[in-house]
Amino acid sequence: MGCNWEWSLNQGRIKRLNAEVLARKNGQPFDAQKIPLHSHDGTMQSKFAHGWHSVTETDIRRKLSPDNTYIDVRRRLAEKFGERDE
Repeated sequence: MGCNWEWSLNQGRIKRLNAEVLARKNGQPFDAQKIPLHSHDGTMQSKFAHGWHSVTETDIRRKLSPDNTYIDVRRRLAEKFGERDE
């Protein structure tokens, strides 16, 4: 995959995540089927769309609540149950 193709794919993911988070925080509906125009080049737009559709519900929830990584959850559980590092 060319560098520009990979960039377009990543831009699709980034734009979708930002749009989803903004819509949810403002209580607005979001239609994932409405892909914004990224490029007039068909291949670049296709890669953008692929990145746009690769975003999962888990990705969105992680973006909305960034303190839910494995390490953060493990730390909170250790605090709650008094686990010590040995």
